[in-house]
Amino acid sequence: MKISIIGLVLIASLTGCGDGNPFTDNADTGNSGDGTSGGGTTGDGTDVGGTDGNTGISGTEVPPGTVSTTSSEKIVRYEARGTGVEDGNGFARSFRYEGSTDTFIVDNLAFDAANVYQRGTDVSSLADEQYAVYESTTPFPDTVTDDPISQFGYRAIYGVSKNKGANGDPATQFAIVRTGSYADYGFGGFLYQRNGSVSLPNSGQATFSGKTAGIRDFDGAEGLEYTTGQLTIDIDFEDFNDVTGTRGDGVKGRWTERKVFDAQGTDITRDIIDRINPNLDAIPTALFTIAPGNLRDSGDLTGEITTRYRDEAGELQDLENGNYYAVVSGNDPSEIAGVIVVTNDVEFDDRTVRETAGFIVYRGAGN
Repeated sequence: MKISIIGLVLIASLTGCGDGNPFTDNADTGNSGDGTSGGGTTGDGTDVGGTDGNTGISGTEVPPGTVSTTSSEKIVRYEARGTGVEDGNGFARSFRYEGSTDTFIVDNLAFDAANVYQRGTDVSSLADEQYAVYESTTPFPDTVTDDPISQFGYRAIYGVSKNKGANGDPATQFAIVRTGSYADYGFGGFLYQRNGSVSLPNSGQATFSGKTAGIRDFDGAEGLEYTTGQLTIDIDFEDFNDVTGTRGDGVKGRWTERKVFDAQGTDITRDIIDRINPNLDAIPTALFTIAPGNLRDSGDLTGEITTRYRDEAGELQDLENGNYYAVVSGNDPSEIAGVIVVTNDVEFDDRTVRETAGFIVYRGAGN
């Protein structure tokens, strides 16, 4: 089992967050408030998703978290819990940033240095310093003998909106935790939230743009990699209005300018492209699948995403398939925050690649 050790540096985007716990107001997620229980459960371990149109026509469910959502409520969403022995998705659900020490606290992942993630040295931030990166420290001492115990190589990405929401908190946030220390994907999770309300118009269109930052891990191999990209999301508030009755919910998106970095921060994008098709100039663009029912009245936004490419014979092939999970925020509305999860079996014969990327995209020129 490989334990990767990387490091990270403080970035300016977090200096305005202050001390405190952006992800521990558990009123909407059903937590006991002690930081030890998973949010958004019924009490018997069954996840609860949003009830405002939980599944769109596209078939992508709203992740578990806040129930009975409306456009005026705070919304917290997290990765659904895995069901199999080898499926560690959704085990990390309690996230907390400590501004006074610039540490990130993650609960419910074994051997992650007592839940405390530190900034390191090799990779401090991603996407032009918009998103911070943290690592679980190694080793951890035996509490009686002080003997060192090796830890698994967990990594966390934390994104904070530049805008303010309710009570002065960031308007939106996301967090992702993955590890490269298992032969399978291993344990981890993601969370995104809106700390305020949204106002969705019944006419017109809007475009949102911004950067993504993510982690690639593997089913069938150890190790992890980092990613960045550019994301544009467009919404048509007039159509498809036959689903909602008044407001439209047409959504399209383009994920471009994607790059991949190894655990030390070296750009390995060309290696990725060559494994797909050496005749390509870039990682192919990923597109949202346009379908009715992707945008709910609450501001929950989910759907499918697919990447296709031309093989050496010129035939169109699927590269990646997956889903996006997001929430719209603001009175304009002004921004969207969420997570993309895609997998591909094209790069390698003996493993599947999964990318989990977080984003906050903004409305307005120059974002």
